[in-house]
Amino acid sequence: MDDLLTRQGNKCKLDLEWDDRGVVPEVVYPDVEFLFRRMNEVTLKSVDAKAGEGILDVGCGRGIDGVEMAKCGAIVIGLEPSIVMIAHANNHIAANGQKLSLVRGVGEHLPFRAKSLDKVVCKGALDHFIDPAKVMSQMAAVLKAEGRAIIAVANFASLGFRLGRMVWWLRKKLGFKDTQRRMPWEVPSDHTCKFDYSFFLCLTNRYFQVEQVTGVSLFFGFPWWGLCLSKCPRGAALAVLNLLDKVASKLPMLSDIVVIKCKPKPEQS
Repeated sequence: MDDLLTRQGNKCKLDLEWDDRGVVPEVVYPDVEFLFRRMNEVTLKSVDAKAGEGILDVGCGRGIDGVEMAKCGAIVIGLEPSIVMIAHANNHIAANGQKLSLVRGVGEHLPFRAKSLDKVVCKGALDHFIDPAKVMSQMAAVLKAEGRAIIAVANFASLGFRLGRMVWWLRKKLGFKDTQRRMPWEVPSDHTCKFDYSFFLCLTNRYFQVEQVTGVSLFFGFPWWGLCLSKCPRGAALAVLNLLDKVASKLPMLSDIVVIKCKPKPEQS
């Protein structure tokens, strides 16, 4: 696994001016809207921020999650390498009237004392850092013994992606013209590592004791799935998505997003 991380990480450099403007497609189908909303909800529910808790959001982006945690009375620090995203975060924080500290830095070198934080959150950012294993190690180091880490990543071995690859393979065999655009199951250029359920769980177990694994959403990336849902009445589409999400929560190895809640491993005496 270390060799895999090294090979993938060496291919990329961290973009210190990264902007998320192109992350969400111009046309947002119901499955995409649902996936992002549920990922936020499940992550924040797993965090369960409480007044006075010191919480670090690693790769905080626009500070959207940080603001929600600050509303609960938590003392939130957002760490973000991109100066562009820090500017977005400052605007979001100001618009919501919340207190949230921002630090420009990378997950591989967290500028905090050991065992000083109650919780660490990393949602959708771990596969953007050059050395995800070191980020994990750093997050474990800054957590108090009774602290918790909540980490969410995209599952590139999801059921939707697997079926999508099969459909596209069949189309190619039947002579259909290949598309030039990047398909959802292909790793984006700004990702340094390809995560799936098994790899994510294995990496997490190296530094933490896993307490809970939750899957979020099902079938994202399956060809024409979002388009089909957009043709359905909104209530019907939402009912289908909610039903599939319940299945995903029990079968995280097939889900679109995997959220892990964990705690530091006890020190060896």
